[in-house]
Amino acid sequence: MNNKILSQDTKAMNTKLFSAALLAALTLAACGGGAPAQPKGPISEDRTTAFKSMMPEFSSMGKMVKGEEPYDVEKFKQAAATFAETSKKPFTFFQSDDKGNGRALPAVWSDAAKFKAEEDKFAAAVEKLNAAAQTGKLEEIKAAYGETGASCKSCHDTFRAPEE
Repeated sequence: MNNKILSQDTKAMNTKLFSAALLAALTLAACGGGAPAQPKGPISEDRTTAFKSMMPEFSSMGKMVKGEEPYDVEKFKQAAATFAETSKKPFTFFQSDDKGNGRALPAVWSDAAKFKAEEDKFAAAVEKLNAAAQTGKLEEIKAAYGETGASCKSCHDTFRAPEE
C-alpha cells in the first residue's frame, strides 16, 4: 500500500510539473520569448555584420580619446584610416529585406532623402575624423571623434529601433 501511495504522489507531482512547464512554454510563446523581436533576412544580416566590423577601430579610438588608453599617434592614425574605409560598407546593404530588416525602421525607406542626409553627414564626420587623426593633434581629434559619435546617434535615434 505504501508503494501505491508513493506512486500516486509521484504521478501527481509529475502532472503538476508538466502542467507548470507547459504553462511556462505557452506563456513564452505568446510573448514571443526566444524568437527575435525584429526578424533579419540576409541583407539585414550583412548590414549588421558590416556595422559591427567598424566597431573595433571606433572603440580603440574612443579609449584613446577618453584617456582610458595612452594616446598612440600611429595606432590612432591607422585605426582612423581603417574606420574611414570600413564605414562605407554598411550603406551598401540598405535595400529593404523581405525576410526582415532587423532594427532598421521603415523610415529608412519611406524617408529616403532624410536617411541619405544622415548617411552623408556621417561620411563627412568620418572624413573629418580621419583628417584630424592624420595631423596627430589630439584636441582636433577629440572634437572630430565627438562629431562622428553624434552623427551615429542622430541616425540611430531616427532610423533604428531600440534593443528589446
